[in-house]
This record gives sequence, structure tokens and C-alpha cells, in this order.
Amino acid sequence: MTTERAPLSDVELERLAAFLGGIANDNALTLEGLDGFFCALVAGPDLVAPSEYLPVVWGGELPDENAFESEEAASALIMLLMRHWNAIVAEFETDGVYQPLFDAPDERGVPGRQWARGYMQGVALRRHSWIGIFKEENEGLTLMIPIVAGEVDPGFPKEPMTAEKTEETAVFMAAGAGRAYRYFSEQRRSSARAARQAATYRRAQPKVGRNDPCPCGSGKKFKQCCGRLDEPVH
Repeated sequence: MTTERAPLSDVELERLAAFLGGIANDNALTLEGLDGFFCALVAGPDLVAPSEYLPVVWGGELPDENAFESEEAASALIMLLMRHWNAIVAEFETDGVYQPLFDAPDERGVPGRQWARGYMQGVALRRHSWIGIFKEENEGLTLMIPIVAGEVDPGFPKEPMTAEKTEETAVFMAAGAGRAYRYFSEQRRSSARAARQAATYRRAQPKVGRNDPCPCGSGKKFKQCCGRLDEPVH
């Protein structure tokens, strides 16, 4: 496996977790939430641009106190995000499943609560495309994710989980994420083909310079935004 697709080391994960934990936005994702969020975006049927999903990661606009000290620091952090994304893709492609980054179960024995909520934030970006999988009887494992997130029953669970139930729930969520990845596989390929065709068409227009403002409207330079991140990750 290439470096770009290898899982982050423990040190790199701690570095990413520390940055996310230090963002002065109440809705910023934790590392566990980011992992779930990226799993949904990777598995989903549509390509989602960084200009759309990064504000979800930051919990809004990145506050000034969390601004990067330099372009090199920004690039290093974005590279960690990209590598984690690619590692998720690689594990899905190789094993058919992905082992989520769950913290310890909460006080009621529920595993991966933040992960499930992050996953559902990814679903929410393209909710109309996900409705079918949550309604299909054969895809029932995927429903465990919104259940744990509290979107099916805000009072879940009614009583503390046993250790056996905790383990079973964690297994079901991981299996559900794998089912979603396979469920949308053909739609993802179609979206990727459409994106490549659109990119080919756009090349007939004047090329955006790497130091020009990004066309997405983020206010960043193209090389620091879509020019760096909108490339397909496989």
C-alpha cells in the first residue's frame, strides 16, 4: 500500500485529534466524528467538494485563533485529512469493510456515538440519495448507524447496554458502513465519470491559475482549495 493510502500512524492521529479538539467551534468534529463523516462521504453516491465538507469538519468558519501559522502548516494538516480519507477508501476496497475509529463506549455502553453522528452529518449533505438504503429491508445493518446517532429514537438505548450488546452494536455499524459502500458503488462510478467529463469540458475554458481565487467562492487561493482537494481519491 502506498504512503498516500496507508493508515495514519498513532502520532499522526493524535496530531489530527489535537487540532480538531482545539477548534473554537462547538460543532467542530472530533477525530471519531471525522472518521464517521469521511466514511459516509467515501461510501455515498455523489462526490462532495472540500469547499462543502470542510466547513462541517471545522463546525463553521475556522476561527482566527485556529488559523494556520503558515501555508506549510495548513498543507500538513490538509495532507493528514487527505491521507485519512484515502486510507478509508483503501480499506473498503481491499477488505470490503472498514474498522471505525471508535473511542470508548459512553456511560450507557453505546459505542461510536460521535462516529455515528459524524456519519449522519455526511449523509445529510446528500440525504435525498441515501433515503433508499435506510428503507430497504436487506440493508437493515446500515440502519444501526442512525439508531446509534439518535436519529431514529432520541432515547436510544432505553437502558444501559451489556458488554455483549455493545460489541454487537459496534460490529453492526461497521458492517452497515460496508454495506453502504457496496450499495452505492455503481452510482459512485457514474458520478466519477460525470466529474471527469465535466473537468474535460471545463479545460476548454481559460484555466484557473494556482494562485488565483478559487472559483468555488471560498476566498482561498485555488491551490489551497479545490485545486488541491477536488482530485478524485481512489
